[in-house]
Amino acid sequence: MANEIQKTSNANKMTFSAFMTSNAISNKVNQIIGDERTGKRFIASIISAVSNNPQLKECDNSSILSGALLGESLGLSPSPQLGNYYLVPFKDKNKGMVATFQLGLTI
Repeated sequence: MANEIQKTSNANKMTFSAFMTSNAISNKVNQIIGDERTGKRFIASIISAVSNNPQLKECDNSSILSGALLGESLGLSPSPQLGNYYLVPFKDKNKGMVATFQLGLTI
């Protein structure tokens, strides 16, 4: 799966929205999550989270997807308003800008 994602990411040359809505990624997300309806909701929520954070747009697409899938596996929402988890931009000296999963504090 990692090779498919990296090939589709194409060294982050495409926008995150185009990356997530590509056939290869949307099909893989649907397989992982379990159904197309939930997959579409997941894709829309992640695209929304990235569009609201300009620094995430600079991150490697596959790192954003990886962090978001971790949040999804925990049953958490990427919505910044809910604060379940955050995708935090981080500069890695080897990989460039990557998104890291950060668990939020919910009360």
